[in-house]
Amino acid sequence: MRMYLMFAMKAFSNQLAYRSEVWLRLLGNFVTILIQVEIWRAVIGSGSVAGIKAEQMITYSIINTLLFALLLNGVSSKVDGSLKSGGIASELIKPLSYPLYLLFDGLGNSLYQLAFTVAPSLLIAGLFFGILPPATLTNLFAFLLALMLALIISFLLGYLISLLAFWFMNHFALSWMMGGLITIFSGSFLPLWFFPPSWASVAKMLPFQYMGYVPAAIYLGNITETELWQVLAMGVGWIVGLLVLVQWLWTRAVRRLVVQGG
Repeated sequence: MRMYLMFAMKAFSNQLAYRSEVWLRLLGNFVTILIQVEIWRAVIGSGSVAGIKAEQMITYSIINTLLFALLLNGVSSKVDGSLKSGGIASELIKPLSYPLYLLFDGLGNSLYQLAFTVAPSLLIAGLFFGILPPATLTNLFAFLLALMLALIISFLLGYLISLLAFWFMNHFALSWMMGGLITIFSGSFLPLWFFPPSWASVAKMLPFQYMGYVPAAIYLGNITETELWQVLAMGVGWIVGLLVLVQWLWTRAVRRLVVQGG
C-alpha cells in the first residue's frame, strides 16, 4: 500500500509544476458558478419552484461545480496515452496492480484539486454568493460518504472506458458519449427533482446520479433519512457491480494486448 501512496504523492507533486493554472481554474469555477447563480435567480427569484428556493439552487450549483473538479475523470485519457505510445506494455510487466496504480494516481490529482482549487473556490463562492450549511450533522456525514462513492464510481466508469479502448484503440468517442450521459443524468446542472417523472425514474436507476445529484441533495436535506441510506446502499451496489464488470473486462483486455503484442 505504501507504494501506491507514493504514486498518489508523485501525482500531487507533478501538479505543483502547473501552479499558474490554479488562477485560471479559480476564475473558471467562479464564472461557472456566477452563470448558474444568475440563471437560478432569474428563474426562481424570491419565491420557489417545486418547493426549491434560489438559495438552495445556489448551494446546489456550488457543490456540483466543485465536485466535478474532484472526480477521477482523467483515467481514460491516461490509459489512452499509454496505449498509443506503447508504454502500456512496460507498465503491465511492473510488479504492481495497474488498476490500483491508476486509482491512486487519480486520487493524488484530486487531492491537489481539493487543496488548490476546490477549497479556495468554495471560500470565494461563499463570500460572493453565500452557501447554506448542511441540513443536519447526519446529512453532513452522509454527504462525505456520498463524495467517496462519487470518486469511486467516477474512477470505475473512466476505467471501464479505458478497458473498452483496448478493443477500439481510441477512447475519444467513448469518453464523449460517457460525458454526455453524465451531463444529462448526473443532475449536476438540472437536479433530478426538476426532471419529468419518467426521466427522473431512469436517472435514479443509473450510477451517474452519484456524481452530481446525490451528494448535493443529501447535503441540502432533499433526500429523507430513510431514502438516504437506501440511496447510499444502492451506490455501494453499483460499485460492486462495476468492479465485477471491469475485472472481467480487464482479464480479457490483457489477453488481447498480449495477442496483439505477440
